[in-house]
Amino acid sequence: MAWKHSRSSWLKPGARAPATGASFRSIALKTRFDPDDSQFATLRGLDPDAPVAALNLFRFNDRARYAPGDEEYGTEEAEVSGQEAFQRYAAAAGQVLADLGGHVAFTTMVDQVMIGPSDPPWHVAAIMVFPSRRAFIEMTMNPEFQAASRHRKAGLANHYQVHLNGAPWMEG
Repeated sequence: MAWKHSRSSWLKPGARAPATGASFRSIALKTRFDPDDSQFATLRGLDPDAPVAALNLFRFNDRARYAPGDEEYGTEEAEVSGQEAFQRYAAAAGQVLADLGGHVAFTTMVDQVMIGPSDPPWHVAAIMVFPSRRAFIEMTMNPEFQAASRHRKAGLANHYQVHLNGAPWMEG
């Protein structure tokens, strides 16, 4: 695939990205586990029928951190690693993803951050492919997915998700 814009001239502060028109600016990286209102509004404003690939970067807690109100809080079930808690989430979320026609394109361990802030260091990168943005939104509203999300939050120290054009990852 050839780039239409050579030398990434649009990456200069104040310039606009060619595909989205977004302006480039430095951002402070922070821990957050759910999209904010602005991010969700942007998602809802995009073509709901276009396929989307969600690039995820995961950093696990050493130990799971269940919150008061979680059924595991204060029980033996909470005494697991962050990665084990996340696997509970992944099992449920993976089933919801499959039921919506999506799939996991790949999952791999992160060796290093080559460009960009190396703090926090990431443990795993994964791409989940959805047949449409509508399917992604349906997943977030699915009661089984919502119930399992407590395991994601307990297991992760940090999580970033970037949405990409999903067409190249669609099977068939």
